Amino acid sequence: MSIQHKDTSNAKVVKWLLSFLFFALPSLSLTAQQLTDKYDKEHPVVIVCDWDKPPYEYLNDKGQPTGSNIDVMQAVMKQLGLPCRFVMKEWSIALKTFERGNADLILANARRYHRAPYVISENIINYNRIRVAMHSDSVGMIPMRKLEQEGAVFKPGDYSAYYFIDGDTINTSFMEFQTPKVALMGLINGDYKYYIWGEEPLKWKIKELNLEGITLNDVSIPISEIHVVGRDRQLIESIDDQYSRLKQSGEIENLQNRWFHPERVQGETSPVVIYIILAILLLAAIFYLFNRLAKAHVRSVTRNSSELNEMMYKALHMGNFNVMEYDIANDRMTNRYGHILPEDGLTLKEFTERIHPDQQQEFSQKMGLLMVGRERRFELNKRWNTGTLSAPKWLNFQGHAISELDNNGRPAYIVNAIHDVTHEMEEDKAGRELVKKYDCLANLSFVAMSFYDRNGWLIDLNDSMKELCGFNSEDESSSTDAERYWRSLNMFDIPLFRNALSTDARDNLIVCQHMYYPEIGVNRYIEFHVLPLVNADGEIANYFDSTIEITEEHDRDQELHQIIREEKKTRDRIEQQKVHLNYLLHNSERYLMRSSIKDNSIAFYRSLDTPEYVHELDSFINVMVAEQDRATFRQLLYDTTTDVPQRCIIHLIKHSDNQLGTVFDITLNPVKDADGNIIGHEGISSDITPLHTARQHLQDEILLAKDSVRLKSGFMASMTHELRTPLNAIVGFTGVLESLGESDERTEFVRIIRNSSDMLQRLINDIIEASSLTDGPTTIQPADVNFVAAFEDICLTLQQRVQASGLTFIKENPYNTFRTTVDIGRIQQVLTNFVTNAVKFTKEGHIRLGYRYEQHGLYLYCEDTGIGIPKDKQEHIFDRFVKLDEFTQGTGMGLAICKSIAERCQGKIGLISEGIGKGCTFWTWIPCERRLS
Repeated sequence: MSIQHKDTSNAKVVKWLLSFLFFALPSLSLTAQQLTDKYDKEHPVVIVCDWDKPPYEYLNDKGQPTGSNIDVMQAVMKQLGLPCRFVMKEWSIALKTFERGNADLILANARRYHRAPYVISENIINYNRIRVAMHSDSVGMIPMRKLEQEGAVFKPGDYSAYYFIDGDTINTSFMEFQTPKVALMGLINGDYKYYIWGEEPLKWKIKELNLEGITLNDVSIPISEIHVVGRDRQLIESIDDQYSRLKQSGEIENLQNRWFHPERVQGETSPVVIYIILAILLLAAIFYLFNRLAKAHVRSVTRNSSELNEMMYKALHMGNFNVMEYDIANDRMTNRYGHILPEDGLTLKEFTERIHPDQQQEFSQKMGLLMVGRERRFELNKRWNTGTLSAPKWLNFQGHAISELDNNGRPAYIVNAIHDVTHEMEEDKAGRELVKKYDCLANLSFVAMSFYDRNGWLIDLNDSMKELCGFNSEDESSSTDAERYWRSLNMFDIPLFRNALSTDARDNLIVCQHMYYPEIGVNRYIEFHVLPLVNADGEIANYFDSTIEITEEHDRDQELHQIIREEKKTRDRIEQQKVHLNYLLHNSERYLMRSSIKDNSIAFYRSLDTPEYVHELDSFINVMVAEQDRATFRQLLYDTTTDVPQRCIIHLIKHSDNQLGTVFDITLNPVKDADGNIIGHEGISSDITPLHTARQHLQDEILLAKDSVRLKSGFMASMTHELRTPLNAIVGFTGVLESLGESDERTEFVRIIRNSSDMLQRLINDIIEASSLTDGPTTIQPADVNFVAAFEDICLTLQQRVQASGLTFIKENPYNTFRTTVDIGRIQQVLTNFVTNAVKFTKEGHIRLGYRYEQHGLYLYCEDTGIGIPKDKQEHIFDRFVKLDEFTQGTGMGLAICKSIAERCQGKIGLISEGIGKGCTFWTWIPCERRLS
């Protein structure tokens, strides 16, 4: 059907031109340029369409694409300036063509293409209301459930079918797919009840086929919204834009009115022009009508023939038929349908040679009768070789050979329609073999088998099953009771099957059961295998039950499970002991040690599984073991003669400073191979470093105590001597002083007495300080002081002690003011000890006493030019009871007291001396902050 329309009205032309200028000019943008670069005449936009969906898209009588969708897309592409090509295919093929990427665009329902990579236009090109075609005696909306129950026909690939498959419907076996013509003709003939398709295509097709007695009813399927679908987002967006412009200008409405509302298309030309046009059209219509009727008849015959051929080919394909034709005149057997023969065919002789030798003579005789016209047909039941003579491959054919006569009534062709029954014969053979297997299986004594009907009642059972069920009991009464019991018990009522097996179940069922029926004397463990057997219609016909007694296996399994449980308990105890052992190893500083002479390795474990340290044996001994222990440890590890446990203590070396680090107490137990040879050792390595260190400290303390006793004894002896000297001087000179009058000698004696008294006072003070060092730390009492003035007073007192000729006392007080917070009494005590020692060991030169402020502290020093201090004694000079010269007066406590004072002040003390004869400088640093006021 074709509708033509021309609008020559000046107003229409002007309106169209204005619309074109208004909408077309803005489209000349960068996007349009990019699209024209991508799509040209050699590479047009390919649009795949349905060749049988009028009035939307279809092939017209001339085989050209036409329809409302075609017109709309042509108008849009024209506005975009893009060439396009329409590919018309059967709809299911069209969908596959687009989805394989062989087309750029398709007009379809968006539901199928809602995911990437597809892009869907925003505009809806048209709405396709879904209707159901049926007999006129059916009315009302048809629900989907009714369609499922009664069956429906769909167009292949159509939205309505996709809606069913993609929806909530579970059963799709009711769906059948046919072309619109076949389906509608089937409705008329009563072959189908419902055909579901779009409303407009159904109306068009019913009118085209001139069908009556078909009505269109509603169905509960949503209206299909048709969009433009593609993969090029830029192209889709451009199509959307141009479609909106054309819709605003009214062009889309005009295009769609041509197909759906032709009455709205009105012309405005003058009557004269209309008459002229009508006259021309009338003459053309007369000629066109005869031409079209002829073409329509040819198309109808061709289409009917094509559809008939298609139906015949489908029938041949579904029945697995092959058709061969023998040309008698040319002696050539060729394929008419199928691919059994080579493409160029075979001669009758070559064809006959491929028939089984036992059947060749019979075939030749019957073909001869057909060729001379004595017979018209015969049955073909032959075996035919599709392989080679050396490697034959036999097929079994059944069919008929029919002769076809020429115009003179003589045979010209012989048509052989054969059915390949090889597969059916193989299945039949397999079935017979299966029956034999079942027969053999039924006679197996160790397999108990029984058959039940489809309702679950016992039909038959073999001897093994009778034995299992107690039929063959020695007690005839018990045997009868057992048989009566089993034949009266329905299989579906057996407790074991009650919830596991149903009348419509088709899956195999395997269950194990304690078969305990004391009333018939049955107490066994069995394994059931229930197999549903189906008939040719796919319905369950029988149930086959094979049963094996597994009582002995069950008892063995029970014993095995008991063993496994005991084994698990043992493993659990071992694991628990391993956890305890690991805990002990981690918290007792012990390692499990294993050495291997063969692998030259030694490993230490903190758990029973993974070693924490693994070393090469020689490298461990040479690098980590202390030198004094290497020979002993090496001898023990490589000793393969002693099989008694050994024990040794080794010292390990610190990696960083090559000093002694940890100490290990190692026990070594020999490990032997199967031949009794010692291949290594294993044992426990205990870290005894804290114990060893404690012992070392104890020995040091013992030595220190012994040395302290010795020093104290020497101290007491020295003190006795030291105290006696000034006391003797005081007593002696006091006695002499009483006999002298006023004289110079008296004055000298008084001076000697005074000096001896000072010496005695210093000795007593040192003894008191020594006692305080033993009893507790020195007390520090800092106070605010002007250190410049305090230092002047200290120097004034100490200067009087420097009286030897040739010895100069020098003070260095570098500041005008120096206020700080220190214990000035303790500082004076330190400086007094410094100066006193300097006076003892300096005969000439100078004694320099000074200070300075540095590093946030008070640095005090006493420099002398005396005999100096040997370098080997400088380290112990600040220890208690240490004297450089036993014949020099003093307790040996002065510098120890100075050290205690410095430490209590959070300071430091030290000396600087280059050795004998180089003099010495004693210094101390006391932290403090200097204040200027």
